[in-house]
Amino acid sequence: MTYAKDPDSVPPLGHQADDQAGDALRRIARHATEPSKELLRERLVSRLPELAALDSVPQDARWHPEGDVLTHSLLAADAAAARWDAAPGPIDRREIVVLAALFHDVGKPATTRSDGDSVTSHGHAELGGEIVLRMGGRLGWPDRETTAIAALVRHHMAHVSVQGDPTRRAVGRLSRRLADAGTSLAEWSLVVAADGAARGSASTGSRAEPWLRIASSME
Repeated sequence: MTYAKDPDSVPPLGHQADDQAGDALRRIARHATEPSKELLRERLVSRLPELAALDSVPQDARWHPEGDVLTHSLLAADAAAARWDAAPGPIDRREIVVLAALFHDVGKPATTRSDGDSVTSHGHAELGGEIVLRMGGRLGWPDRETTAIAALVRHHMAHVSVQGDPTRRAVGRLSRRLADAGTSLAEWSLVVAADGAARGSASTGSRAEPWLRIASSME
């Protein structure tokens, strides 16, 4: 699945419009069944520099046959919304999960390197968390929500650090870091699942499941 670019070219947002864009993103994340369609309809993709920068950033086709980072990110936002709506909870938490899924790879434009057919983006999650903190401040997002979204972005690759099941220590450490930022392992798992589902023919099941299973055994 691919996404058309915004129908008309529009200039980036100026300072006075940042709060309006931030409000629009929050509204879409709270209510839209398919956030990607609303983002494109309201021309937010091309007007927000953090989203516009994702357009045409390449990914390794072995893991991302769906296309570039923008396509993947829009698919991830839709997947996060669908997973939340399958077992809905508080609308303010839906906002955090969907925005984290939308911006989970926001660090890739600055970290992507190509070497022949291989494409890497080492450190993109950590950089992405920093970008979200700056972006949230500019867009007028509440500090608590921005901190939670940034933590989900920063840690969305935590599961790749282990082979097989994680240790109880690793699960506990991640859970504490997320809790300190105002989010949870359950919300993290939805972002991880959305990331895995947004890969076209290479889509995977949730790699967060072992973390949830071990966390449950620790209760």
